[in-house]
Amino acid sequence: MNQPQAAKERLLAQARHDYQPALVAVDTDAIARLPVRADRFSHATTGLSAKPAGKTHEGAAAYSIVLNSLNFMFWTPTPEGMVRYHWNGAGGADGLTAALDQVWGETATPDRLREQLGASAEQTVIHAFGDIPLARRRAHFLREVLQGDQLEKAAAELVAAGNTGRLTSDDAERLAKRFPVAYGQDAYLMRAQLAVMWYAGYLIDQGTGIDCDVIVAANYQMPRVMRSIKALRYAPELAAKIDRHTLILRHSPEERAIRAATVLCTQAMAQHLGVSEHAMVNVLWQNRLACGAIPHHLTITTDY
Repeated sequence: MNQPQAAKERLLAQARHDYQPALVAVDTDAIARLPVRADRFSHATTGLSAKPAGKTHEGAAAYSIVLNSLNFMFWTPTPEGMVRYHWNGAGGADGLTAALDQVWGETATPDRLREQLGASAEQTVIHAFGDIPLARRRAHFLREVLQGDQLEKAAAELVAAGNTGRLTSDDAERLAKRFPVAYGQDAYLMRAQLAVMWYAGYLIDQGTGIDCDVIVAANYQMPRVMRSIKALRYAPELAAKIDRHTLILRHSPEERAIRAATVLCTQAMAQHLGVSEHAMVNVLWQNRLACGAIPHHLTITTDY
């Protein structure tokens, strides 16, 4: 069988391969009952235009790449479940962004960041970002991203792609090939696609029309939201594990089933509602706090 040519098709093929409805199933009936209100959907914006890095397209692209090379796992396992990462009162990804803003400084270029973190070690990352989980892995990723002029080359490629009016999973795949350690280890290219989506959000903030065709659902908040609205059905045993804060092993059948079902469910919901997957993910993310006490699954991973 011929391999699909587009990166998005390869990612969807991966999801279909990993899909195990006996563990996590897409509920097409529940999706069909969702009210079609496309006016409630919009593409993600990032606020990057207001940051020093947003003074130029190249700075914004570089910022998006650096940020999302670090954008994973904001919790630490404990006997009771987990403790969430915070930095100066901001939690999770918001805390990471606030810390990065401080170390980035007031220039559009990543020069100050490279000066402080280019030879990054675990303690350097902890000094910059506080008590962040997997600091050693984050230091490893930063060293790759900030080595030589690779970040500037990757940013230039992203800017050139954005200038065509269309950003896709192919751009994320190219980013993963340039940075195989920081971005290339995830079969779903979650963070690489998120970097593309961040840059697309910057262009949208700037009033630039951009078509962003990515699949960025294979994380931990999307399936939580989908479970809360019954779009995903979990096997009772797996649901009980998640509710007990039991660790789900990376690359286990259970983790792959969760991620695969989330990707396929996002596509099905977007098609039913007549919106882009980018906009679908944005609305799901914006509603993550409306899920109440429903927990997300806990997997020790750098993928999301």
